[in-house]
Amino acid sequence: MTAEADAVRQFYAGIWEAGDFGLMSVLLHEDLTFRGTLGQDIVGRDGFEAYVRDVRGALDGYRCEILDLLAEPGKAAARMRFGGRHILGPLLGVPPTGRDLHWDGAAFFTFNGTRICDLWVVGDMMGLREQLAA
Repeated sequence: MTAEADAVRQFYAGIWEAGDFGLMSVLLHEDLTFRGTLGQDIVGRDGFEAYVRDVRGALDGYRCEILDLLAEPGKAAARMRFGGRHILGPLLGVPPTGRDLHWDGAAFFTFNGTRICDLWVVGDMMGLREQLAA
């Protein structure tokens, strides 16, 4: 496994699933640029942390399943399945539905040394919105 693949796994398991925000200083470059599935363009760890807190604040048991992971020096790409139970707070402006939600996506990572410096995530927002409206 490459260092990049290991960092991606830690990123999802530690920051997203476990909510270990202390890992941000280890895994993320201080000037991280992020384009998220939900449409936000963010620069810096603080803005990214707020984004993660918003998503985790809507979905109980938030999980990020890595379906495929390709990595090489300086880059990685992952095919993902995201999900959780929508009981904690609003998501995309929709109050908690009580439903288990999931959507697929892809994440593209660029590294500066050992830290993630750029991340672009695209996901099936149409499918997610349909679940929220059902």
